[in-house]
Amino acid sequence: MVAPAQAQSPAGCIGNRFQADLLKDRTFIRDGETVNYRILIANNAAGACDASNVTLRFQLPSATGAPSPTFTTLFTAANFASGFREQTFGPFAFTPVFGATPPARYTARQTKASGVVHDVPAPGSDLNIDRDLQVLTVQPGLTIDKTGSTTGGPAPQSVVYTYTVRNVTLPAGLPDDVSQMQNVVPTDDLCAPLTLVSGDTNGDAKMQIAETWTYTCGQTFPNPGVFTNTVKVCADEVADRIVKNYCSPPDTWTVTVTPPPPAAPPAPQAGVKPANATQAPCDIASPTGLNVRARELTTIRVKVRNVDAGTEARITLPGGKVLKAKVNSAGTATFKVRPTKSGRATIRIAECGDVARFTVKSPRQVQTRQVPRVTG
Repeated sequence: MVAPAQAQSPAGCIGNRFQADLLKDRTFIRDGETVNYRILIANNAAGACDASNVTLRFQLPSATGAPSPTFTTLFTAANFASGFREQTFGPFAFTPVFGATPPARYTARQTKASGVVHDVPAPGSDLNIDRDLQVLTVQPGLTIDKTGSTTGGPAPQSVVYTYTVRNVTLPAGLPDDVSQMQNVVPTDDLCAPLTLVSGDTNGDAKMQIAETWTYTCGQTFPNPGVFTNTVKVCADEVADRIVKNYCSPPDTWTVTVTPPPPAAPPAPQAGVKPANATQAPCDIASPTGLNVRARELTTIRVKVRNVDAGTEARITLPGGKVLKAKVNSAGTATFKVRPTKSGRATIRIAECGDVARFTVKSPRQVQTRQVPRVTG
């Protein structure tokens, strides 16, 4: 026990140099990490006076960030003579669980419950060794928003995806070397590679909170289907020289590709009519000059379009006689007639087609006429 009987103890000491230093092993803390505290006690500085009846307590942080109401007593009514060499208490570990709304900082505290220093006769001077020590919370965060140039359509579909990446680390006001993200890597399960097109304003390959990075990627879907691709971004955050990798929540975009429209039917060939294009019979108006002479052998050729080979064409001669001819593969029906009366002939086709022209050949002339079409 220290039992001073003189003005100072020991004689000639010059002051209160008792040390109770509160130390931590980190300045920043992330969810689930651990900070360790130590308390160093010493009374060996030059000229230190004796300290007696010292009781020291320690409080870890609480979940609210304030010192816990639970005390850890390091020693009670202890005496530290001048020259007491350093002694370490701890470590005292604290591991926070952030929850939805963590505090911006956690505070640990050491307090003196009792103690005096003998720089003067009894009762001496009060010791002042209370200490607070804080660590700052860091909540690393990334977001990625994905949009596509289309939501779909008939196959094939080409889409250009745009990805917007942001650093949303909290709380605000952290130094850049703590809040910034490095080794930023976005990945899309259906599209690669993602190309950085803008955002790294200072060119340091590290994403500061003030920056927004934009990526693009192109993809073609040749076949029908529903294509939902998922993207996320991951990066490293460094606090107290400790690197940790974080990833954003995923984002998606869906492209629905439908079957392509049916191909257009091929253009019909001359002399061929589609099976579903059945029409009512029609009369073809004979051109002026398409006359026949009685008892004169005349050859009449009818050039038609859009009818099947084998389709029946009919010619009605003056006097009412009807002759028939088949359309050949070249789309031509040929009549050889010797009418009993002179006059105008008319033509009728069993299925309505387009008549290109008539050719009339008699012993005395050849006539070619473009023919209008009249339905009836």
